[in-house]
Amino acid sequence: MIFFFFFFGVASAEDIYGCYAKFNLSVVYGKVVECGTVVPYSTAHYSNDPPNISFASASPGTYYTVAMVDPDAPSPEDPSYREVRHYLVANIDANALLAGDFSKADVLSAFVNPSPPNASGYHRYVQLAYEQPGELAFGGTLNASILNFNITAFADEYGLQGPVASNFFLTQYECSDAYTTCGGGPNAEAPIACCDDSFACFEQNSYYYQCLTACPVDWACNESTSLDDPDVAVI
Repeated sequence: MIFFFFFFGVASAEDIYGCYAKFNLSVVYGKVVECGTVVPYSTAHYSNDPPNISFASASPGTYYTVAMVDPDAPSPEDPSYREVRHYLVANIDANALLAGDFSKADVLSAFVNPSPPNASGYHRYVQLAYEQPGELAFGGTLNASILNFNITAFADEYGLQGPVASNFFLTQYECSDAYTTCGGGPNAEAPIACCDDSFACFEQNSYYYQCLTACPVDWACNESTSLDDPDVAVI
Protein backbone atom coordinates (compact mmCIF):
# COMPACT_ATOMS: atom_id res chain seq x y z
CA MET A 1 0.00 0.00 0.00
CA ILE A 2 2.97 2.31 0.58
CA PHE A 3 3.84 1.81 -3.08
CA PHE A 4 0.36 2.89 -4.10
CA PHE A 5 0.52 6.23 -2.31
CA PHE A 6 4.03 6.89 -3.59
CA PHE A 7 3.04 6.21 -7.16
CA PHE A 8 -0.31 7.97 -7.31
CA GLY A 9 0.12 10.58 -4.62
CA VAL A 10 -1.75 11.18 -1.39
CA ALA A 11 -5.49 11.07 -1.87
CA SER A 12 -7.53 14.16 -1.14
CA ALA A 13 -10.87 14.11 0.65
CA GLU A 14 -12.53 14.33 -2.77
CA ASP A 15 -10.60 11.38 -4.21
CA ILE A 16 -13.01 8.50 -4.81
CA TYR A 17 -10.48 6.33 -6.62
CA GLY A 18 -9.53 4.10 -3.74
CA CYS A 19 -10.80 2.86 -0.40
CA TYR A 20 -11.83 6.22 0.99
CA ALA A 21 -15.54 5.51 1.41
CA LYS A 22 -16.94 4.62 4.83
CA PHE A 23 -17.17 0.93 3.90
CA ASN A 24 -15.26 -1.42 1.64
CA LEU A 25 -17.04 -3.40 -1.03
CA SER A 26 -16.33 -7.12 -1.10
CA VAL A 27 -14.75 -7.85 -4.48
CA VAL A 28 -13.53 -11.18 -5.83
CA TYR A 29 -11.77 -11.25 -9.20
CA GLY A 30 -9.79 -14.45 -9.40
CA LYS A 31 -8.73 -13.61 -5.85
CA VAL A 32 -10.10 -11.55 -2.98
CA VAL A 33 -9.46 -7.86 -3.66
CA GLU A 34 -8.31 -5.85 -0.67
CA CYS A 35 -7.77 -2.19 -1.57
CA GLY A 36 -4.90 -2.30 -4.03
CA THR A 37 -4.54 -6.03 -4.62
CA VAL A 38 -2.58 -6.71 -7.81
CA VAL A 39 -4.68 -8.88 -10.11
CA PRO A 40 -2.65 -10.62 -12.84
CA TYR A 41 -3.25 -9.38 -16.37
CA SER A 42 -3.96 -12.97 -17.38
CA THR A 43 -6.98 -12.86 -15.07
CA ALA A 44 -8.12 -9.28 -15.56
CA HIS A 45 -7.89 -9.01 -19.33
CA TYR A 46 -9.04 -12.46 -20.37
CA SER A 47 -12.03 -12.79 -18.08
CA ASN A 48 -15.39 -12.35 -19.77
CA ASP A 49 -17.19 -11.99 -16.47
CA PRO A 50 -17.19 -8.97 -14.16
CA PRO A 51 -15.79 -9.21 -10.64
CA ASN A 52 -18.15 -10.53 -8.00
CA ILE A 53 -19.15 -7.45 -6.02
CA SER A 54 -21.14 -7.51 -2.79
CA PHE A 55 -21.75 -5.25 0.20
CA ALA A 56 -22.29 -6.71 3.66
CA SER A 57 -23.62 -3.40 5.03
CA ALA A 58 -26.30 -2.82 2.38
CA SER A 59 -29.32 -1.16 4.01
CA PRO A 60 -32.62 -3.07 3.76
CA GLY A 61 -35.09 -1.47 1.38
CA THR A 62 -32.38 0.57 -0.38
CA TYR A 63 -31.47 0.44 -4.05
CA TYR A 64 -27.89 0.83 -5.21
CA THR A 65 -25.85 1.68 -8.28
CA VAL A 66 -22.47 -0.02 -8.71
CA ALA A 67 -19.77 1.20 -11.07
CA MET A 68 -16.30 0.09 -12.05
CA VAL A 69 -14.04 2.73 -13.60
CA ASP A 70 -10.42 3.18 -14.63
CA PRO A 71 -9.23 6.70 -13.73
CA ASP A 72 -5.72 6.06 -15.08
CA ALA A 73 -6.28 5.77 -18.83
CA PRO A 74 -4.39 5.86 -21.02
CA SER A 75 -1.75 6.21 -18.28
CA PRO A 76 -1.62 7.42 -14.67
CA GLU A 77 0.72 10.22 -15.75
CA ASP A 78 -1.65 11.43 -18.47
CA PRO A 79 -5.20 10.32 -17.59
CA SER A 80 -6.81 12.14 -20.51
CA TYR A 81 -9.45 9.40 -20.91
CA ARG A 82 -10.52 9.55 -17.24
CA GLU A 83 -12.70 7.75 -16.52
CA VAL A 84 -13.05 4.58 -18.60
CA ARG A 85 -16.44 3.08 -17.78
CA HIS A 86 -15.92 -0.65 -17.35
CA TYR A 87 -19.24 -1.55 -15.71
CA LEU A 88 -22.37 0.25 -14.54
CA VAL A 89 -25.33 -1.48 -12.91
CA ALA A 90 -28.32 0.22 -11.29
CA ASN A 91 -31.46 -0.65 -9.32
CA ILE A 92 -29.67 -3.32 -7.30
CA ASP A 93 -31.80 -4.00 -4.25
CA ALA A 94 -30.12 -4.48 -0.89
CA ASN A 95 -30.62 -8.24 -0.77
CA ALA A 96 -29.12 -8.63 -4.23
CA LEU A 97 -26.11 -6.51 -3.30
CA LEU A 98 -25.65 -8.51 -0.11
CA ALA A 99 -25.51 -11.65 -2.24
CA GLY A 100 -23.56 -10.14 -5.13
CA ASP A 101 -26.35 -11.15 -7.51
CA PHE A 102 -27.06 -8.52 -10.18
CA SER A 103 -29.21 -10.76 -12.38
CA LYS A 104 -32.38 -8.73 -11.77
CA ALA A 105 -30.70 -5.31 -11.79
CA ASP A 106 -30.43 -2.91 -14.73
CA VAL A 107 -27.11 -3.15 -16.57
CA LEU A 108 -26.63 0.36 -17.93
CA SER A 109 -23.17 -0.34 -19.33
CA ALA A 110 -22.03 -3.91 -19.95
CA PHE A 111 -18.79 -5.16 -18.46
CA VAL A 112 -15.63 -4.37 -20.43
CA ASN A 113 -12.58 -6.21 -19.16
CA PRO A 114 -9.44 -4.26 -18.21
CA SER A 115 -7.06 -3.53 -21.10
CA PRO A 116 -4.28 -1.23 -19.87
CA PRO A 117 -1.99 -0.19 -22.77
CA ASN A 118 1.57 -1.41 -23.06
CA ALA A 119 4.14 0.46 -20.94
CA SER A 120 1.45 2.47 -19.14
CA GLY A 121 2.14 0.97 -15.72
CA TYR A 122 -0.41 -0.12 -13.18
CA HIS A 123 -3.99 1.13 -13.57
CA ARG A 124 -6.52 1.33 -10.77
CA TYR A 125 -9.83 -0.40 -11.45
CA VAL A 126 -12.17 1.09 -8.90
CA GLN A 127 -15.49 -0.39 -7.75
CA LEU A 128 -17.95 2.10 -6.27
CA ALA A 129 -21.40 1.70 -4.69
CA TYR A 130 -23.91 4.55 -4.45
CA GLU A 131 -27.24 4.68 -2.65
CA GLN A 132 -30.22 5.57 -4.83
CA PRO A 133 -33.15 7.65 -3.56
CA GLY A 134 -35.38 4.78 -4.69
CA GLU A 135 -35.88 2.60 -7.73
CA LEU A 136 -35.08 4.83 -10.71
CA ALA A 137 -35.86 5.03 -14.40
CA PHE A 138 -32.51 5.79 -16.03
CA GLY A 139 -32.69 7.65 -19.33
CA GLY A 140 -30.44 7.10 -22.31
CA THR A 141 -27.88 9.68 -21.24
CA LEU A 142 -24.76 7.51 -21.40
CA ASN A 143 -22.35 8.13 -24.25
CA ALA A 144 -21.70 5.17 -26.52
CA SER A 145 -17.99 5.61 -25.86
CA ILE A 146 -16.80 4.32 -22.52
CA LEU A 147 -14.07 6.97 -22.42
CA ASN A 148 -14.27 10.18 -20.37
CA PHE A 149 -17.12 8.98 -18.23
CA ASN A 150 -17.72 10.93 -15.02
CA ILE A 151 -19.26 8.84 -12.26
CA THR A 152 -19.55 11.87 -9.97
CA ALA A 153 -21.54 13.81 -12.56
CA PHE A 154 -23.69 10.74 -13.20
CA ALA A 155 -24.38 10.39 -9.47
CA ASP A 156 -25.31 14.07 -9.22
CA GLU A 157 -27.66 13.78 -12.21
CA TYR A 158 -29.67 11.00 -10.56
CA GLY A 159 -29.40 12.08 -6.94
CA LEU A 160 -27.19 9.20 -5.89
CA GLN A 161 -25.50 9.38 -2.50
CA GLY A 162 -21.92 8.32 -1.97
CA PRO A 163 -19.89 6.47 -2.80
CA VAL A 164 -20.95 4.65 0.34
CA ALA A 165 -18.52 1.78 -0.31
CA SER A 166 -15.56 1.18 -2.58
CA ASN A 167 -12.63 -1.05 -3.42
CA PHE A 168 -10.03 -1.29 -6.17
CA PHE A 169 -7.45 -3.55 -7.73
CA LEU A 170 -4.36 -2.89 -9.81
CA THR A 171 -3.27 -4.50 -13.05
CA GLN A 172 -0.82 -3.67 -15.81
CA TYR A 173 -0.25 -4.79 -19.37
CA GLU A 174 1.64 -8.02 -19.90
CA CYS A 175 2.22 -9.70 -23.25
CA SER A 176 3.69 -13.11 -23.82
CA ASP A 177 7.33 -13.31 -24.89
CA ALA A 178 6.26 -16.02 -27.31
CA TYR A 179 4.01 -13.51 -29.01
CA THR A 180 6.69 -10.87 -29.52
CA THR A 181 9.08 -13.41 -31.05
CA CYS A 182 6.50 -13.97 -33.77
CA GLY A 183 6.87 -10.42 -35.02
CA GLY A 184 3.83 -9.14 -33.18
CA GLY A 185 3.32 -6.56 -30.51
CA PRO A 186 0.79 -4.18 -29.03
CA ASN A 187 -0.38 -0.93 -30.62
CA ALA A 188 -0.09 -2.42 -34.11
CA GLU A 189 -1.62 -0.39 -36.93
CA ALA A 190 -3.00 -3.51 -38.56
CA PRO A 191 -3.25 -7.20 -37.69
CA ILE A 192 -0.12 -9.23 -38.41
CA ALA A 193 0.66 -12.92 -38.61
CA CYS A 194 2.10 -15.00 -35.81
CA CYS A 195 3.93 -18.30 -35.66
CA ASP A 196 1.62 -19.88 -33.16
CA ASP A 197 -2.15 -20.12 -33.53
CA SER A 198 -2.57 -19.39 -29.83
CA PHE A 199 -1.04 -15.94 -30.38
CA ALA A 200 -2.94 -15.03 -33.53
CA CYS A 201 -5.71 -12.78 -32.31
CA PHE A 202 -6.18 -9.08 -32.12
CA GLU A 203 -8.84 -7.05 -30.41
CA GLN A 204 -9.38 -3.44 -31.42
CA ASN A 205 -10.92 -1.50 -28.60
CA SER A 206 -11.72 2.19 -28.61
CA TYR A 207 -8.19 3.48 -28.31
CA TYR A 208 -5.57 0.88 -29.15
CA TYR A 209 -4.87 -2.57 -30.51
CA GLN A 210 -4.24 -5.23 -27.92
CA CYS A 211 -2.52 -8.55 -28.43
CA LEU A 212 -4.31 -11.57 -27.05
CA THR A 213 -3.29 -15.08 -26.09
CA ALA A 214 -6.55 -16.77 -26.96
CA CYS A 215 -8.90 -16.81 -29.92
CA PRO A 216 -12.55 -16.36 -28.96
CA VAL A 217 -14.85 -17.40 -31.78
CA ASP A 218 -16.32 -13.93 -32.20
CA TRP A 219 -12.96 -12.19 -32.75
CA ALA A 220 -11.06 -12.17 -36.03
CA CYS A 221 -7.92 -14.29 -36.04
CA ASN A 222 -4.93 -14.42 -38.36
CA GLU A 223 -3.17 -17.55 -39.53
CA SER A 224 0.53 -17.57 -40.32
CA THR A 225 1.31 -19.17 -43.68
CA SER A 226 4.94 -19.87 -42.85
CA LEU A 227 6.94 -20.29 -39.70
CA ASP A 228 9.94 -18.94 -41.63
CA ASP A 229 8.19 -15.69 -42.50
CA PRO A 230 6.26 -14.63 -39.40
CA ASP A 231 5.98 -10.98 -40.42
CA VAL A 232 3.69 -11.68 -43.37
CA ALA A 233 0.25 -10.27 -42.71
CA VAL A 234 -2.64 -12.57 -43.43
CA ILE A 235 -6.07 -10.96 -43.28
